[in-house]
Amino acid sequence: MKTTVLSLALLLMASTAAIAQSRQSENLCGLKGVRLVIMFGRADAMDKAQQPAVLKLLEADAKAKFQKAGIPLLQFANEIEEAGSPQLIVTITLDKPNGFVYPLVTDMKLLQRVRLARDPSIEADVTTWQTYGVGAPEFTVEMIRSQIGDELDRFIKDYMAANPK
Repeated sequence: MKTTVLSLALLLMASTAAIAQSRQSENLCGLKGVRLVIMFGRADAMDKAQQPAVLKLLEADAKAKFQKAGIPLLQFANEIEEAGSPQLIVTITLDKPNGFVYPLVTDMKLLQRVRLARDPSIEADVTTWQTYGVGAPEFTVEMIRSQIGDELDRFIKDYMAANPK
């Protein structure tokens, strides 16, 4: 009995995750590109002098992936506004290992400007696609690059599925 209940619970969770993922992909339909923002939310475990170089490296990696996939990166205010203000925000948190937190936590989300159906004059930026990851036991720059790269690959895959050429 316990096995059956556990199996059903796992099946329900897996199907719910698959449905949520497909809905996320649908939210990417019609996008003409995205603005990319990569930033540290908190980087207590990394020397401040090293942070700008790491961000530049991550941005270069991301730009190369987007260019290879043929997804435009929006840079100018007018093109961002015309496209509906899609912003792919990558937030990286680096904490010193202490047994209570992951040394590396990444959060990647796509914000898009939307209007309320009940009152179209009200606009807001809403998360319409999101993924995250954690890394342990200790972070390295290569671990950060790999984790961000995997999450970007997931976004690109969903983007391409929603916007076939």
